[in-house]
Amino acid sequence: MEQSDPGQKPAPDADPGTTPEAGAETESQTEADAQEAKPEPKTEAELKAEAEVKQQLMVIRFLWTCAWLTALAGVFLLTGMFRADGGYSVLSWLGAVVAVLCLLALIAGYAACGRGKLTLRTRLLGPFDVFQLSTVVVVIGVICGLLVPNSNNSALALLLPWALTYWMYGLERAKTPES
Repeated sequence: MEQSDPGQKPAPDADPGTTPEAGAETESQTEADAQEAKPEPKTEAELKAEAEVKQQLMVIRFLWTCAWLTALAGVFLLTGMFRADGGYSVLSWLGAVVAVLCLLALIAGYAACGRGKLTLRTRLLGPFDVFQLSTVVVVIGVICGLLVPNSNNSALALLLPWALTYWMYGLERAKTPES
C-alpha cells in the first residue's frame, strides 16, 4: 500500500477547471466581483436625500400613532361615560357630544396627514395651518371632556398626541431657499 508524504501535493487532475490557467482566471474573477461588491461612497446630496426620506417615514409613523392614541382616548372617554352611574346634566351631555366630535376631527386630521393628503403646515383657513387648527380642536376637546364627570383622565389623554404633533411641527420647519 502506497502512503503519500504529507508535504507533497496531490497531482492535478486532468480536469480543465483545475489547471493553473483556470485558477488564474477564477482569481481575477473573484477580484473583479469583490471590487463590484464594494459600495461606492455616497455623495453629500445622496446622504441628505436618504436622511430626508428617513425623517418623512418617521413623521408618518408618528402621525399614525397620534391617530391611534386619539382613538384610544375616545374609547376611554366613551367607556368612562358608559360605566358611570348616569345622572348627567345637560352640560355634561353637551360636553360629551362636542368632545366626541373633536376626537373624530382630530383622528381624521391625523389620518389625513399620515396618508400624505395633508401636512401639519398645510394652510386650511386663511393663515391657519393644520397644526394650529388641531391645537384649537384639542383645547375645545379637553375643555368639553372635562365637563363630563368621571372622565378627566381620558380628556387629558388628548394632550399626548397633540404633544407629539407639536414636536413634529418643529421638525418640519418651513423650507427656506438655500443660498
